[in-house]
Amino acid sequence: MTTLLQKITQNHLIMSGMYKGISGLSLFVSIPILIRYLGDTDYGLWVLVFALFQWVLLMDFGLASVLKTKVPILIHENKQDLLKSYLKSTYKITAYIALFLFLLFLCLIFFIDLKAVLKIPVHSSLFVKKLFVINMFFFSLNFLFNVHKSLFVAFLKGKYAEQSIALNQILFLSSLGVLMLVAPKVASEDKLLYITLLNGIVCFLVNAAYTLFFFYREKLNLKTTEKTSKEFLREIIILGTKYMVIQVGLLVVFSSDNYILSSVFGPKDIVPYEVVNKYFQFPIMILFATLSPLWSMFAKNYIQNKKSVLLASFKRFNLLFMLMLLFIIFISAICPFVISIWIKDPVNVPDGLILYTATVTVFRVFVTFYTFFLNGIGKLNKYIILLLVSVVLKIPLSYYFIKLGFGINSVVISTLLILLIWIVYIPFECYNIVYKIKSDE
Repeated sequence: MTTLLQKITQNHLIMSGMYKGISGLSLFVSIPILIRYLGDTDYGLWVLVFALFQWVLLMDFGLASVLKTKVPILIHENKQDLLKSYLKSTYKITAYIALFLFLLFLCLIFFIDLKAVLKIPVHSSLFVKKLFVINMFFFSLNFLFNVHKSLFVAFLKGKYAEQSIALNQILFLSSLGVLMLVAPKVASEDKLLYITLLNGIVCFLVNAAYTLFFFYREKLNLKTTEKTSKEFLREIIILGTKYMVIQVGLLVVFSSDNYILSSVFGPKDIVPYEVVNKYFQFPIMILFATLSPLWSMFAKNYIQNKKSVLLASFKRFNLLFMLMLLFIIFISAICPFVISIWIKDPVNVPDGLILYTATVTVFRVFVTFYTFFLNGIGKLNKYIILLLVSVVLKIPLSYYFIKLGFGINSVVISTLLILLIWIVYIPFECYNIVYKIKSDE
């Protein structure tokens, strides 16, 4: 029994999924608490703030993603000094980008009336700007310390990346509970500021601790006299830029919905969409966490020409997908009941929203595995073209369906149509790449 438990705890795929499950449960518990504490309108504003700065975390020119592809290669080639130099360069560049983004945002915020653009019906323009600036400060700070997550995945220790996220969610949920006890009836603006500070400070402390833990665990330091060559840096920047295009493209396709809905209906009307969307994010969160370690494993197996290993991975996932399909059908059936218990206040969920979101979830689950393979091996050009076409289609399609009267379902329907193309083309491209490998096994 002890041996079995050790095998489970040492399996990074299983533990990553478990930690992501904990993160998801903590997130689900925190949502009704936030809605009750802030109210629908202020919760909608918080969602807009948080979603915006998730974009900021991806403005790193793909450096975090490149780590997961390049580090396994450097370890395989035993280039320790180049590895240290590369990591040092990554931290320096990330720090420069964080500072640049913070200063750029400060400049932009004085020229843009966020209250008017996002149709925020409450609070002054000055308060809205202050709220965004404080969040921007913390997100820029955590932008630098988030690198540890990619480092753990790159060193094939992905469970620790998910462990840090789970701890962050648990601590935020706990601090939120304390806040409701000590400050239950303060002004709505103060509530938003308190939550901003709690979220920012907790995230910073957890990220800083796990950054130190990574270097301690791997017995790694950044002391080296070797300089990263310009050619190597140029290669990294080119690959990183591709990853950033992918990251931004994915955000437009999957995370622009809140802003589209807010621009048409206002922050309050985001709540039904946000509740259903978060509900169905649970299987996606677990899948992302479980697959995250595969990114670097795919890179390692590809450079070693392990054709049969890669095909076996594809086959195992296809079988696993059938189980996940049944699971998504089940949670779709019980969704109205769960929401009625989960969110105490009545939530008016439009007809069709659950079905559309469930279908999008099924498609995303299937295609995510294969996009991880493409990301891991760095074969990105065709994927980027497909993604750019999807970005061009996403917003016009959403507004078109809104004009037709589909309401908040419109953003989900537009995503669904785009994913119909993805689920055919992306797996086909992955199998095509693997079959061309000249196996040396």
